[in-house]
Amino acid sequence: MLMPSDERARHDGYLERYLRTNEAHVIGIGREVEGRRKDGTLFPADLSVVEWSAGGIRYFTGILRDLTQRRAEERARAKLEEQLRQSQKMEAIGQLTGGIAHDFNNLLLAISLNIEALDEDFADRPAAKPLIEGAMFATGQARTLIGQLLAFGRRQTLDVTAFDVNAVVIEMVAMLRRTVEANIAIETALPAGMRPVLADRQQLETALLNLVLNARDAMAGGGRLVIETSNVVLDSEFAVQNPGTNPGNYVIVSVSDTGAGMSPEGVARAFEPFYTTKQTGEGTGLGLSQVYGYIKQSGGHAKIYSELGHGTTVKLYLPCSMQQPAPTEKTADMRKNPGNGETILMVEDTALVRNAVKRMLTTLGYQVIDVTTGEEAIAVLQSEAAIDLLFTDMILPGGMGGSELALAAQRLRPGIRILLTSGYTQTRAVPTASDGSTSLPLISKPYTKAELAERLTQIFTSRP
Repeated sequence: MLMPSDERARHDGYLERYLRTNEAHVIGIGREVEGRRKDGTLFPADLSVVEWSAGGIRYFTGILRDLTQRRAEERARAKLEEQLRQSQKMEAIGQLTGGIAHDFNNLLLAISLNIEALDEDFADRPAAKPLIEGAMFATGQARTLIGQLLAFGRRQTLDVTAFDVNAVVIEMVAMLRRTVEANIAIETALPAGMRPVLADRQQLETALLNLVLNARDAMAGGGRLVIETSNVVLDSEFAVQNPGTNPGNYVIVSVSDTGAGMSPEGVARAFEPFYTTKQTGEGTGLGLSQVYGYIKQSGGHAKIYSELGHGTTVKLYLPCSMQQPAPTEKTADMRKNPGNGETILMVEDTALVRNAVKRMLTTLGYQVIDVTTGEEAIAVLQSEAAIDLLFTDMILPGGMGGSELALAAQRLRPGIRILLTSGYTQTRAVPTASDGSTSLPLISKPYTKAELAERLTQIFTSRP
């Protein structure tokens, strides 16, 4: 067998020592050695030596087996096991952060709505204005943080629609160019014929903004940033190598930069919440984790390719839609107090939230009947009470959640208007109407008085 000189030296004397001492393990069975092919390349091999006798003469036969394929399979298996462990770790962290964020969301909603009420009640007290504004700013920051945690934990409420990714990128480019320094060139590669995707458009815009800001920070001395889109079909092999991904049609949105790049360790941890390579105070470490959570909750996939000194590329795989993008609807005209005495049946089990929202709806000009469970709401719907709109949380105590309640309300009172709310949802999309035609409207917690007023105006001015 051809052997490299250093490998041959390591095995010289084995046979002589065996003949002298009769120590069988010196030769052994299944000894791993390194061989050299005719073309000079090296390969791992399994060497077994068999002793036999004939005519009083002792013979030794060496059996050599190329281990190249086995080692490749072992490396592939180890890689898959590591990817699975990483996926399980991210899932566990996501469940923890999502659960904490959900519990805090209701508290934050009650706090923010009460601060808004104080702002109205103390409008004639200038000394209270900066205190209230400071509290409102802090709740806004907390709202952003909770939203990022919910995104990573895949517990945010997604407004899933079919839309054109290229249109989103084109609309954002002008804003993105104002976001980065003049020494960073932003380029796009948006080929025609992109399939429509099924996802939350606003969340994609947030994800792209996060990726561009990260790229900007990685190119302190300037550079080139490219946003590209492409159609791709992911096969079963890709799905096996990337746990949690299903085969099918996807659109890839990639953001590439010519910045400092990341180490292999940094790439492995980049999507973890609160992990950051930036200096203290320069970021929360939630930008990429928010992108990751949004993409995974949308049924897609995210990958990072990076090398130190050679820039970074982040690829987002968004599932394609069988539907064509719907035309954008015009926003309804807003009024300061949009209510005109309509009766809203509100279902909310958290007393702090229920009281704050009821007070706010009353000041907006609505009448409110408030209950705490789906079963109580059904009893009201079965009564003679006049109900113009059902406003229910998605997560309710007892056996009936907001989705089931909404469908039951449509059966009991055909044509009733419905608005759902949630701090998070375990499902990818908002429940559909009973006829399956459209998604039911939903507002995410925590919301402001203005946001709720706008959503109610849209619902009451649209066709029932």
